[in-house]
Amino acid sequence: MSHLEDIKQYARSCLTDEIPSGQKHKWACQRFLDDLERVGTADFPYIWSEDNANKIVAWFALLKHSKGALAGKPIELTDWQKFRTCQLYGWIHRETGRKRFKKSFTEVGRKNAKSQMEAGEALFEIAIQATKNIETYEVYTAGTKRDQSKIVFSECNLMTKGSILRSKFNFKRDEIVHIKTGSFIKPLSKEDGKTGDGTNPACLILDEYHQHPTTDFYDLGLGSNTKEPMLTIITTAGKDLTYPCYTQEYDYCSKVLDPDVDVKNDEYFIDICEADKGDDPGALETWQKANPIRAFYDEGIKKIAEDYEIAKQIPEKMIAFMTKVLNIWVSAANNGYMDMKKWKACEVKEFPIDLRGRPVYVGFDMSSKIDLTSVAFIVPYQTDKLDSNGTRIVCYFVWTHSFIPTVDKLREHIIKDKVPYDAWERLGYLTLTNTPIVDQSTVMRYVLDECEKYRLDIQCLCFDPANASKLMMDLSDEGYTVEEVYQSHKSLNESTQGFREQVYSGNVVYLHNPLFNYAMSNAVVRTNNGLIKIDKDATTKRIDPVDATLGAFKLALYHDFESESYSDYIENFLKGMTG
Repeated sequence: MSHLEDIKQYARSCLTDEIPSGQKHKWACQRFLDDLERVGTADFPYIWSEDNANKIVAWFALLKHSKGALAGKPIELTDWQKFRTCQLYGWIHRETGRKRFKKSFTEVGRKNAKSQMEAGEALFEIAIQATKNIETYEVYTAGTKRDQSKIVFSECNLMTKGSILRSKFNFKRDEIVHIKTGSFIKPLSKEDGKTGDGTNPACLILDEYHQHPTTDFYDLGLGSNTKEPMLTIITTAGKDLTYPCYTQEYDYCSKVLDPDVDVKNDEYFIDICEADKGDDPGALETWQKANPIRAFYDEGIKKIAEDYEIAKQIPEKMIAFMTKVLNIWVSAANNGYMDMKKWKACEVKEFPIDLRGRPVYVGFDMSSKIDLTSVAFIVPYQTDKLDSNGTRIVCYFVWTHSFIPTVDKLREHIIKDKVPYDAWERLGYLTLTNTPIVDQSTVMRYVLDECEKYRLDIQCLCFDPANASKLMMDLSDEGYTVEEVYQSHKSLNESTQGFREQVYSGNVVYLHNPLFNYAMSNAVVRTNNGLIKIDKDATTKRIDPVDATLGAFKLALYHDFESESYSDYIENFLKGMTG
């Protein structure tokens, strides 16, 4: 049977759960089968090369297992490994003969031979691919630390021991050179990621990308000037939902796989093996979804079962089990305020109701005037749904906006916080006031313009007086209701607890805002005499939009719907309709 037939049979077995498979892996399988149907069509310029698939499988067979019961024996790729590796090399452009895929993203549980696959492919690139293209290949392995970068590099050395291929390479401490082509494999340091000097990678391998706080290494692979470049990402899920692996790659790749989302990329190979929502974490079938190798042999299953028993008894261990074994992303900042998956479930692109004419509470976090400043708008809305007491459930519509004084400050924060404030400014989530300090009049003008746009009825302006006493006094003189909301445990305990409860109950709806999401993921709980408030989990991480939100919610929580004039509401609504 050909490798193509093997992979087709494997994909079909996954789709029918003959081989337990998560939804995203099923999508990857269906994508493969659909692509075979597209061969020969005008919008699909790729064909399958069984010869190329044979070459990569035969290459691995010349290499040796370096660990475990199979150590020293030739590597025979499993069906799942073939599904991934044969596609990377088997799909080619029908006219040029070059590889279809320029990028690959594979997310799978730990101990599923990730390093072995990466190492074998790295050696194949500098030997076979470099020879084919008559190029000197630069292949780099990148982890967050030098030791991490050297894992794949070291595996290249180990898997050639006892192999007839050993003599084809010159192994040095920090470099593996293919003697015939001069092509090499090198591990990168953290400094290499920052500078990017002297690198033109034909292949860049990002190992455990979930640990990377920035895209520094990723960006090295985007400017390659070679005939068949490859950026390879193999990772497990992580616990920092602000890192680019989750916010960018995992999110984007999930959309590419999802047949119901109109995001296509025919040059990006993607496979995500993870447990599904609602799966029993103690079931073998769940383990097999995220562990296509480890959970299919007795020793691997036994170790997973042991880890699960420990995780059941020690809650802190369950986070590691969820990420490393079940390959599920988990927000796990110490004392983290918000479950980010529950938070993201409240996100919308636009509000489901017309907000014009409705009451609004505005919260301000003026911060220090040379730093980030944020405002939050909360519109309480009485739904037709009833709670267990027969009371109408209140929903809270939330959106935020932030300000920073100068371009220099923006650039400073990009370096310091390692997040794309420049992109957020271009997308309209952040405003430059172009003043030495944040211009409070600009902030206030934005708030009033926003309220005017929606014909919102300002109920209260909520400030911590520490950086806004003069502004508060001026606004009060102008007839606005202004409330002091001190940043203390006593003042914010009820608001902090109450807002989270409303989020978890699904009663909060907020407008998509990556800066807001970033801030929410940074918020941690600080306790004092049984009272709680939020704080940031590191000095370089911002929570300003969340502070503003909780300040507004403190008053919005007590909005009196009975005192609202229905006639006034209708009048305001009609004004909004007529503009």
